[in-house]
Amino acid sequence: MKQDIDRMRYEYAAQRVEDLLPLVGEETPSTSPEAIELAIMSDFVIAYEKEHLPIAKPVLG
Repeated sequence: MKQDIDRMRYEYAAQRVEDLLPLVGEETPSTSPEAIELAIMSDFVIAYEKEHLPIAKPVLG
């Protein structure tokens, strides 16, 4: 059950990142509500992906 809720939160956060990216640019103040939300949602997405969707190290040879 917890994994389902975590996955739903991840999907929501990932969608919010996609929605916010066009609204936040280099000229957007870091204190704007959109920039703050983007930072929070991005941090959540990164943390979730590190734990649940790790990228395997390449096999050389």
